[in-house]
Amino acid sequence: MNERIKELHEQACKLDWEQYPNAIPDGERILQKFAELIIQECIDLVNKERRNMSHLLSNPPQNGGIFDAMNSIRYHFGMFKP
Repeated sequence: MNERIKELHEQACKLDWEQYPNAIPDGERILQKFAELIIQECIDLVNKERRNMSHLLSNPPQNGGIFDAMNSIRYHFGMFKP
């Protein structure tokens, strides 16, 4: 398994424990947080690439397309935060 995937899983478990310190760990809650962390990391990678290419993407429609892609990912997974 990819090391970053392991780190995100551990982070999901830690966040669940911090949010529910007196509760029995819940696999469904942890899985939900784990998925959210993976999706957010994908969005962050797209955004990082957009920043790295900003000099090439000076055309607003191209930049808008990248923002549309990030928002499409959020909408698709039900994570859109305006």
